[in-house]
Amino acid sequence: MSYNNVKRVLVYTHNSIGLGHAFRTLAVITGMRYWRPDIDFLVISGTSIPHIFFKEGIEVIKLPSIKLDIDAKDNPMSSRYLCGFDLEAIFDFRQRIILAAFDFFQPDVLMVEHNMTGQMSELIPLLMKKWMRRGGPVDFSLVHICRGIMKWVPLLKIPYQNPRHRSESINIGELYDFMYVLEDRKVIDINREFLGNDPELEKKIRYLGKITNKAWEELPPREEVVKRYGLPDKKIILVSLGRNQRVLDLSVRLLEVFETLGVNLNYEVIMILDPYLDSGAVESLRDHPLASKIRFMPFIPDLVDLMSHSELVISRAGYNTTNEILLTGVKAIVIPESHGGGEQELRIRNITEQNIVAMNEDEVLGPDMDRKLLELLETEKKAASCKFDKYAIGKAILDDLEDWKKNSRSCR
Repeated sequence: MSYNNVKRVLVYTHNSIGLGHAFRTLAVITGMRYWRPDIDFLVISGTSIPHIFFKEGIEVIKLPSIKLDIDAKDNPMSSRYLCGFDLEAIFDFRQRIILAAFDFFQPDVLMVEHNMTGQMSELIPLLMKKWMRRGGPVDFSLVHICRGIMKWVPLLKIPYQNPRHRSESINIGELYDFMYVLEDRKVIDINREFLGNDPELEKKIRYLGKITNKAWEELPPREEVVKRYGLPDKKIILVSLGRNQRVLDLSVRLLEVFETLGVNLNYEVIMILDPYLDSGAVESLRDHPLASKIRFMPFIPDLVDLMSHSELVISRAGYNTTNEILLTGVKAIVIPESHGGGEQELRIRNITEQNIVAMNEDEVLGPDMDRKLLELLETEKKAASCKFDKYAIGKAILDDLEDWKKNSRSCR
């Protein structure tokens, strides 16, 4: 397609729990920019890692960060750093920033990742702009991107100023021009699960398949990775358990298993410390008697580089991590976090690769962990069979947007 009508794309991603939302968003943007380096992208996000966008030459407007406590009842939100402010004041400020950014940037496309109305419905004023502009000369394309996990589509009831007139109900989903799912439909059908099997919304939904921030061909050679992180020339076991639920107990159990099996003699064991892991847990891990036998490392943006040259990965079952395990073909023990929606458990149930063993936290803490880890280490490593292509996904989105832009102009 030779159209070049799309010039500016404004992207919103909230990123309140982990770091995956930012990396997925980056993968989509770089997949699109490969074909259209002339497009201006502007990201609005509360992410704690804006530097991953800056590294790629992408501008970011940093919103005050919000954290969502998935281990607590009702998953309460709070300010991550501005602790002297009420949550309502933080969201009011975020909303003003978002509106100012939109008015300045005047995007051809507004791309919303994950929550359709924003983290605490802070995008509703922008969605109302779409409602008022739809089909007009200053209309913009409204795009939703998700990994197959979402909430129901809310209805807004907008009262007319004249009380004699009826109120208007707006289905937020109907305002969106495109809904892209970065997953296979056999894994999750978002219309059936979240949108009430709406036939009109079905026309807007497109399943683009899984995405990773790097393609297989972009993974660096082992020598480069070993040199980058100052590692000895030994086989690598990589442990990355995030920060939620029983991370400390699991980590200590793994230290004991590694010691019992004598793993440290032949392997370089690397344990990644999540930047949001409780400081007390970090201190307890570092002070453990067996801690001197492994290497602790801080969060690594390109963890897939290290993963691709590991003999074994022990991790959670988040979207990005699971896809990177599939991409690299590394042997893995995945320990799903028990979220309310069962997202990670659902993901693991749909994986059939023999190199991946799923275990719950109780099984890892149980007596059979030694045997299962040893069996996996002794299993022959097979070549990776999954090839994810963010550039094909970027091209598909661009083609849709250019068609929309062309058709919207012809209707004016």
